[in-house]
Amino acid sequence: MSYLVNQMINSLSNKVLKLEKAKSDRDYSGGGWYEEEKYQIYLYPDFSAVYIRESFRSVSGGGLYLPNQSSTKEYGKWNICEENGKVFLEMIFDDNSRAKLETENLGTGIQKLGDHIWNRYLIS
Repeated sequence: MSYLVNQMINSLSNKVLKLEKAKSDRDYSGGGWYEEEKYQIYLYPDFSAVYIRESFRSVSGGGLYLPNQSSTKEYGKWNICEENGKVFLEMIFDDNSRAKLETENLGTGIQKLGDHIWNRYLIS
């Protein structure tokens, strides 16, 4: 196992990665929409993983307000691999679906995963 892989395993083991995104738009009539997405990836020392996705959306206009909220939770395993000098977080879920994203430790509490910057916390 390479030094980079070992270093990333040590950096991510027993951590939760969190990403939050929000978008909204309003028009002159007071109507509009709001969308919020939250992602959490729990990476346990035994290489088990939990991926949680929560979303909230609302549309308003003409005196109506339509909220919609959803949440999904997937279980699986995680690992770190290296290809062509780049380090990847690989996740294999219990339904045999897979995700493989390039990752980089950007400093204390910050992790690049794919095209996004995630916050990294110790699992308490």
